[in-house]
Amino acid sequence: MSDKKGKQREEMQSLKILIIDDNEQITKMLTTFLELKEHKCTIANDGKEGLGLIKENEHDVVLLDLAMPEFDGYAVIKDLEENNLLRERKIIVFTASTITQEELDSLVQRGITSYILKPIDIDKLLSKIVETANS
Repeated sequence: MSDKKGKQREEMQSLKILIIDDNEQITKMLTTFLELKEHKCTIANDGKEGLGLIKENEHDVVLLDLAMPEFDGYAVIKDLEENNLLRERKIIVFTASTITQEELDSLVQRGITSYILKPIDIDKLLSKIVETANS
């Protein structure tokens, strides 16, 4: 019986995570780490592809880079906001771009769930993902 509870707890902790970042090294590193922790990852290496996946699929958490060429994270956020989807999704913005605290606070007010700045401490990111999924 205790095995069954342990298995249920383990299954509940497996999250579906969408990673949207144009840097393939980052997406591969994050996917490798998160899959070792039993999470399922989907990758989009550009904003338009990522936006389509956000709209089509149910992910527990979306990791969204702001600084991408052409269709960036801000464009993704704007589109989701215009379609009343931003507050329905659990989005963690992660970025290396120079962004002020005021800008981050504004994104949270608009509806993103959380943020983390690059370079990323992978354990802090995992904690934030789990916290966001359970919020």
